[in-house]
Amino acid sequence: MRRAAGFTLIELLIVVALVAILGAVTVPQVAEGLERYAVISAGQQVASTIRAARFQAVGKNTQLRVRFNYPAAGQYQVVLHSNGTTAMGEVQQLPGGVSFQAGFADVAFDTNGRRPTGALASTIVVTNGNAADDRTVTVSTSGRVQLQ
Repeated sequence: MRRAAGFTLIELLIVVALVAILGAVTVPQVAEGLERYAVISAGQQVASTIRAARFQAVGKNTQLRVRFNYPAAGQYQVVLHSNGTTAMGEVQQLPGGVSFQAGFADVAFDTNGRRPTGALASTIVVTNGNAADDRTVTVSTSGRVQLQ
């Protein structure tokens, strides 16, 4: 009598169990990676918006400001420096779970793309609550924007 080729039920259950164990170990790491990616992406977007505001201030020969947590928490927008409310760009939104760390001010640029007289260097921190994932955007008094 000839036996049919194939896998036994026990062999299939062992394979399914191994796949389930590997999946359970991998899912938290993937989720953590996605959270980290959201902060990295948000930091790059914030730095890009600040750089664009600087170039726009020079190009339009007007003082501009990037306001954070404006018009609502987790949002930011380029506005006229003189009144702080006239929009010069679209409202940008941070991804869910990402926010600005407290303790910073809006970033303004004069018509030369520099910080206004007397303005100090600014530091904006984009965070998801995990300090290891934080991204820091620094704007020097000369207007140089760096993402760390």
